[in-house]
Amino acid sequence: MISKRTILLLMAVWVFGTIYYQDYKKRKQLLATPTLNNISVSAINGTDPVRIHDWSSSEVVGKLYEGLYTYHCFKRPFELVPNLAEAMPTVSSDGLIYTFKIKQGVLFQDDICFPNGKGRELKAADFVFSFKRIVDPKNTVPYLGLIDGKIKGLDGWKQDSNYAQEVEGLKALDDYTLQITLTEPWVLFLNFLAMPAAFVVPKEAVVHYGPEFLNHPVGTGPFMLEGGFNPQVKQLTFVKNPTFREVLFPTEGDALYRPMIEAYAGKRLPLVDKVVTDIIVEEQPRWLKMRNGEIDIQQVNGAGFILGLTGSKGELLPEWSKKNLVLDQVPGARTELFVYNHNHEIFKNLYVRQAMSMAFDRATYNQKFYKGTAQVAQSLVPPILMDDVNGLVDPYGYNLERAKEYLTKAGFPGGKGFPVVTLDTRSETSYKDKAEFFAQCMAHIGIQVQVVTNIWTELYNKFTKGATMMHTFTWSADYPDPCTFFDLLMNKQLAGLQYENTTFNGLFHNAMKTVNQAERKRLYIELNKMVAAEVPMICAVHPSLQTLHYNWVNNVPCNDFSASLDAYRAVDMAQKVKATK
Repeated sequence: MISKRTILLLMAVWVFGTIYYQDYKKRKQLLATPTLNNISVSAINGTDPVRIHDWSSSEVVGKLYEGLYTYHCFKRPFELVPNLAEAMPTVSSDGLIYTFKIKQGVLFQDDICFPNGKGRELKAADFVFSFKRIVDPKNTVPYLGLIDGKIKGLDGWKQDSNYAQEVEGLKALDDYTLQITLTEPWVLFLNFLAMPAAFVVPKEAVVHYGPEFLNHPVGTGPFMLEGGFNPQVKQLTFVKNPTFREVLFPTEGDALYRPMIEAYAGKRLPLVDKVVTDIIVEEQPRWLKMRNGEIDIQQVNGAGFILGLTGSKGELLPEWSKKNLVLDQVPGARTELFVYNHNHEIFKNLYVRQAMSMAFDRATYNQKFYKGTAQVAQSLVPPILMDDVNGLVDPYGYNLERAKEYLTKAGFPGGKGFPVVTLDTRSETSYKDKAEFFAQCMAHIGIQVQVVTNIWTELYNKFTKGATMMHTFTWSADYPDPCTFFDLLMNKQLAGLQYENTTFNGLFHNAMKTVNQAERKRLYIELNKMVAAEVPMICAVHPSLQTLHYNWVNNVPCNDFSASLDAYRAVDMAQKVKATK
């Protein structure tokens, strides 16, 4: 007769055996599905390439859609390389006619918008359709100003927006040959083609889903969005696109990336089967998730919590390195700004703008919020894009006494009679703290600043409509050329400057037509000096790109120009499962 004690022992063995078996099955499943867990720090505004206006949304769209060209993520200086195009285009001697050969065998992902649900082959006509969408008045396109009036006949086409109507400057010569004719030389045209706004979409999907196309991505990219997009959902799951063409990990690149190139060269992309992205706007929950091992990697540029993990020079403290965390930092092609809305009469006074710039203590700001890892801005353009700015001294850098003198010249001695300035910023703690620091700086010359917090979408809507007095804004370069920063002054809505300067506009227009690189560089230097003198906005710092990740994530190239780098990232699942057990 089996004793009661034996029965209890057998039951305990069965329970623990079941638990161990379930854990074993879970571990085996995890090992079989390489998965990258990351974070989006902003709400995603849909998945339609022409509508996105922020980096987080670009990261999403870059996994799903592609353009004719992209940037080699392992080469510096940045190099534009063919993506959906077979090669670089042939260009007419007058710089107006571009002829592109499209890669054959590229498929749109399977979707119910196609017959039998099977994705069809990409054709040149798809680019003609996609370019028309950029200027279609029915679409709200943040980057319309970059292409508006640039393609022959496209400006006239948008008056009726009839997609059956041909455009003189947009032609599919055959299924795999696209020809685009410009109205005038545009030296950065190919860079525009690497931006998400120029990514290709299929007409079938746009027609089938109508207004809901925003939430139903159908692209040629390495990943598919599981279940489509829902703005209410706080987690997105991307799975490997089974019909994605053969794209291999690069075999060449800079010395900095040599170890990862040697380890993965020639391997087929993407390197993971799944990417799970949590949308977490607040910094503290982002850090808690990562500390618990639920997140593999996230960008932490400017995040308040990173200050507690780093030493006096911004290096990761040993206690966190011992917990398998790694902090990568590279110079960023971005500028943190305090933007004047020039629709307000007070900011049309040059002395006011100069005085406020001189009252802002950039060096202390850098130490307080970046531990000195950012570069104090001497100009609008970051040094990574324009070597000459290293020798430029900001004529209106921090000088409190001179700031007071200029405010007196402006007609407001000691700030007397100066209106209260409202400064709109994002609601996250780090943004609010930076805005409050700015307010403290302005108080030293008698200007009162009231900080107003908004969620990102509210702030974006406000400043693009000219509904702020001042606001904070960080501009990340769209392509590796200084022009992308000068665009802020040309396009009144991009950063909400509402700025108008005909001299600047004329000089910029000349630069965009100048093929000679030395001459264009000279014009860029003039434009940069003009911005420094006019102070249309206050340039604070150029933040570094900071990526915090666990050491089981391999291949962490960082740049501001690749729409998504997740296809290149690999995860050592055995190490990850062992560390997070």
